[in-house]
Amino acid sequence: MKKLIVTILFFPMLLCGQKEKRTFTELNIGVASLYGYDFGDAFPGTSVLFGKTVAENGLVTEYQIGLALPSILTGKLAVGGGNLDKNIMVACRPWPLAFGPQVKLGWFTASFEVGFNDYISFDAGLIATVGFRWQFKKKYKKEE
Repeated sequence: MKKLIVTILFFPMLLCGQKEKRTFTELNIGVASLYGYDFGDAFPGTSVLFGKTVAENGLVTEYQIGLALPSILTGKLAVGGGNLDKNIMVACRPWPLAFGPQVKLGWFTASFEVGFNDYISFDAGLIATVGFRWQFKKKYKKEE
């Protein structure tokens, strides 16, 4: 009976202990197809985003927010499979509104998103980006 009680009490803690988190900064460059769904009228863009990725038992979730040109502000929410270093996710960019896959391999990311080709998508039909992520290391001061 004691073993059953111990198992019931500690099993949820073991499941919660599997969670990994990583905060990051990401620099992106990309192109958007304006006024249509081909890159004939492609327009360049860039962004600097701050975000967090959480991986738990093969499920990966992520959010990002930051500054972008030409849209001023951008962000992304994503969910998928993998781990912190290699994953594939389905992403929703709230502004400019677009949906599509995102792939991460090491410190590099790539995404290809489909927008609505109107104001809510900043006139973008398609958005393709590549990005580089890094982490800022915290420096701790020694007390003497």
